[in-house]
Amino acid sequence: MPPHEEVTQYSEDTFGQSDLSTDLDIAPSPAPLPPTIRQKSQYSTDKPIYSRKELLYYSKCFTTATATQRQERTVTDILTSIPSAAFRYGVLLPFRITTLTASTVAFFTSLPVALILESKTMVSTLVKYYCKGILYSLGVYSDYQGIKPNLKEPHVFVANHTSYLDYIHQGALGFLQNNGLNYLNSMTFDRSNPDERKSLSQKLKNHVMSPMTWPNPMIIFPEGTCVNNQYTIRFQKGAFELGVKVCPVGIKYDSTYGTPYWDTRKGFLYYAFYRMTRWVTPIKVVYNDPQVPLPDEDPVEFGDRVKHVVTSSIGLQSENFNGMAKRDMLKMLDM
Repeated sequence: MPPHEEVTQYSEDTFGQSDLSTDLDIAPSPAPLPPTIRQKSQYSTDKPIYSRKELLYYSKCFTTATATQRQERTVTDILTSIPSAAFRYGVLLPFRITTLTASTVAFFTSLPVALILESKTMVSTLVKYYCKGILYSLGVYSDYQGIKPNLKEPHVFVANHTSYLDYIHQGALGFLQNNGLNYLNSMTFDRSNPDERKSLSQKLKNHVMSPMTWPNPMIIFPEGTCVNNQYTIRFQKGAFELGVKVCPVGIKYDSTYGTPYWDTRKGFLYYAFYRMTRWVTPIKVVYNDPQVPLPDEDPVEFGDRVKHVVTSSIGLQSENFNGMAKRDMLKMLDM
């Protein structure tokens, strides 16, 4: 398999908004075969350069489905009928907003006490149940498969990335991140700041090796951008050069009740409203066996192998697109 590039954690992306999952935000791919990736981009930390043809081909990784199976379409047609819409907007939406409001009030009322007491256990518990409240208010139903690794040594989790539901995002939840997650030794960085990007690798190594932080393991999304949950793209190498075990996690959304793919150009609140008005958001989370690099394996090859584990565990297709070029793709398609 071809090599990869550096790790990034948070990013901005696109999703379609049709309840039938048939609308396209991006033009479809015209190329029947994957184009050749420029060799200089495979090990370089600079942003890769793709031709227009290459970008058009890889745009398939950032679109919603062009068609659904007839059975799914029939079910979706029924569930998006007028009575269905009336129930979802008139009953489910108010109930979920009430749930989210109650969870938010309880969390922000209790968090200052936990911070004053400097109790990480209390903060961790509050964050855990607040996140559960958020997911419940968004109609998320999780089906966990496999056994979650509980290692007694430094390790990280890595997963594919589709939506803000994969992790707690800043913006509307920035206070939670700054006063809850960061207190629990989570790490954030500004992708546009070159100095922060350069220091990220060392910060990650310090985090995963420190006895004060590794018991609260980090999750990294090595694609560096959201993908449409039909494909996985290049896993960048930062997570795989830390010298610790890597625990692969596959996250697969069921798009029967609306696409999970997130277009941040429409904003966090828009997407939250969209998810709150769907019947349900089924998610399959697959825990795979921890992986260690083989004796003759470099971080790039190790990342490729872990990507294959994640991709095959949830039935996605693999592509070798570098997510750092996604913004260029969107600009090109908007022209």
